[in-house]
Amino acid sequence: MQIQMKNWGYILVKIFIGLLVLLAGVASSTQGLFNGYWKDKIDLKTILLMNSLVVFAFVTLFYLLASSDGLKFSFDKMTPSIIVGGACGFFIILVFAISFPAIGALATSLLFIIAFLTTSLLYDHFGVLNLVPREISWEKIAGLALVIFGTFLSLKNSL
Repeated sequence: MQIQMKNWGYILVKIFIGLLVLLAGVASSTQGLFNGYWKDKIDLKTILLMNSLVVFAFVTLFYLLASSDGLKFSFDKMTPSIIVGGACGFFIILVFAISFPAIGALATSLLFIIAFLTTSLLYDHFGVLNLVPREISWEKIAGLALVIFGTFLSLKNSL
């Protein structure tokens, strides 16, 4: 009986994480929508600055609330690669703000998803940065091909 409870806990955690990922997808699309809207009303530089300030404020607040031993920087453990995540986030915000009004939310999101899935498939396969390696299978390739084909069908008359 105790083994079954552990399995249910594990399953519920996985479902919760899956729901968070779905919400992150909604947030990403919503962010692109609002950034594209405000880019045309104000300007791209201001939108990028505001995004950066809001993200910085939320990250700082999260760090202060979640850190039980105060603010600390481990510069000895950091390499320049630590900025890759922030640089990628900046690039995503920039591209979404430009592409949502130019080619639409659906086209932007679908093209983003193709690149996201392809890159993730390779990262998983090679176990990049300590990921557990997961072999590329025909099923995964077929799934990616279906996404690409579905994107083509969705966008063939709109771009």
